Amino acid sequence: MNNIKSILSELRKMKNIALILLFVGLVLYSYQPLITKVVENKIENDPIKEDVTDNVLIQQMLNNLMFKYKADRSYIFRFHNGVSFYDGKHKNHQSLTNEVCNKGISFENSNLQNLPTSLFPTFLQEVMLCRMVYSNVEDIKEEATKISLKNQGVKSLMIAPIFTDNKFVGYIGIDYVKESNHLNFDYKEFKYQTDEIGRMLSE
Repeated sequence: MNNIKSILSELRKMKNIALILLFVGLVLYSYQPLITKVVENKIENDPIKEDVTDNVLIQQMLNNLMFKYKADRSYIFRFHNGVSFYDGKHKNHQSLTNEVCNKGISFENSNLQNLPTSLFPTFLQEVMLCRMVYSNVEDIKEEATKISLKNQGVKSLMIAPIFTDNKFVGYIGIDYVKESNHLNFDYKEFKYQTDEIGRMLSE
């Protein structure tokens, strides 16, 4: 008799376990689409993947800009904060973030990182006002800018500012290294194309 009671008790436990497993299975089955969606979202929101994809497109746009104007180099500089001064103000910097070059032209990105904006105030003011268009860099008045450009082999250049929400956040330019260029281009058209790249950066 006791054996029968033990068997019945074990059967009840097994029945309860089976019911629990069945319930868990039904819950997992019901939430499977949700779980799958969460995993997909994590993949889709991968910041590195998005950054790589965006930069590939930006590089292609810079490449198109370079070839359209038959330049030797095209690039993007962006502003960022560096260390703070004792009075709490940020020491603003600029860095070359994207660059494409024609064959035989040196890449300058490794030499143009974390540059204090305070070293090139006149240059940046001219960029901001859409006046940084020089067929001969010798005509640039700011000596620090002139020396830096000549060290990069630049003979002529044209640069347009990038504005995001009315804030000056960077600039896009093209350089002529092999030989100078008279730059007889429509600046408004050039600015329109650089604005397209700038919008890509802010998305």
